[in-house]
Amino acid sequence: MRARRSRTGSALIEFAAALILLSGMFTGIFQVGYTFFTYSTLVNAVRAGARYASLQAPNSNVADPEFAKSVVNMVVYGEPRPATGAKPIVRGLAPDNVELVLGPSTATVSVRGFEIDAIFTKVALVGRPTVTFPFTGGVAK
Repeated sequence: MRARRSRTGSALIEFAAALILLSGMFTGIFQVGYTFFTYSTLVNAVRAGARYASLQAPNSNVADPEFAKSVVNMVVYGEPRPATGAKPIVRGLAPDNVELVLGPSTATVSVRGFEIDAIFTKVALVGRPTVTFPFTGGVAK
């Protein structure tokens, strides 16, 4: 009977150590998963903005301010003319983080100066994601 009492405390200590390790591992997995999910959402938003720009692009290289604003809104809010008080598709994404570059035959949209705010760290995205689409002249294929 005495041997059984001396072992009951060790099970509690092992459980506490395992709980600490498992909770740290699950937190890290959640953080990495959230970062990849947010980055994937940004890639899709930038792709949608570049595609929108390539289909709606003006005839000249000089960007119309309304056109540029609609492309930025497409990336940030998911639609060219969002309702008042619309929330960005990614928390913390602002119109100032989106860059539109119109070339002679392409539209390039990228996210600059944005950080994904994960649980313990912030992941800085330096010039990523960036997507370039050729102008299609308003013809969707």
